[in-house]
Amino acid sequence: TFTGSLVAFAKLQGILSGKPLILPLRHFVNMGLGGAIFLLLLLFYATESGFLLTLLVLCAFALGFLLVLPIGGADMPVIVSMLNSYSGWAAVGIGFTLENPLLIVTGSLVGSSGAILSYIMCHAMNRSFLSVILGGFGGGDSGAATQGGGGAAGSEPRPVKMGSAEDAAYIMKNATLVIIVPGYGMAVSQAQHVVRELADALKKQGVTVKFAIHPVAGRMPGHMNVLLAEANVPYDDVFELDDINRDFAQADVAYVIGANDITNPAARTDP
Repeated sequence: TFTGSLVAFAKLQGILSGKPLILPLRHFVNMGLGGAIFLLLLLFYATESGFLLTLLVLCAFALGFLLVLPIGGADMPVIVSMLNSYSGWAAVGIGFTLENPLLIVTGSLVGSSGAILSYIMCHAMNRSFLSVILGGFGGGDSGAATQGGGGAAGSEPRPVKMGSAEDAAYIMKNATLVIIVPGYGMAVSQAQHVVRELADALKKQGVTVKFAIHPVAGRMPGHMNVLLAEANVPYDDVFELDDINRDFAQADVAYVIGANDITNPAARTDP
């Protein structure tokens, strides 16, 4: 949990690349480390050797690094939730060791809630839970790479069309209703303030602007709501998925910014 959290922090802060670091035979190495941890744990309980305890901790530290490095930066919020779950199960283990019922109960609550939240997030993104937490296990590497920053193709130079919030508002000024769908890409680029400027410019033209929030468009539930509130987007303009879906049929423009994976119809069938 500790070393995995360090890797997740480094990827989210941009200290490490958000692209998955795919190591050869990583699943076999991880399974070997897991088996070694289990064996060392049994031996430590039998002998209480400090040397075995040191080996056990080092193996656990290595496993934390190796489990999280192959996972793309866009999946880090899911992994943070899962690491939180791991810390709960660690507390359960300590509770059994110390015969402390409070640690067992609270650890179980933390462990189960973190695992459930991670599963819900993966399900909402139509992603395989095991594929995400194991870094593309069972042939899902391409999906992990895509989510993590574009894979090898991401290094190729691409043409970029630049424009201001006013430019975008000018293009959409003849619309009656514009629905803005923000997501993870907006969060990474910290574009929420510019998006609010766009909404303000459209409102001055008499356009109705609404924000449609998918539960995990920012990966963590509630993430988009917090970012939009930070940018002073009026709360009355922000709608949850169930409340806004029926309005899309009447909207002139659906402006998707960084939420392609949760709006693309192909996501229903293509991993």
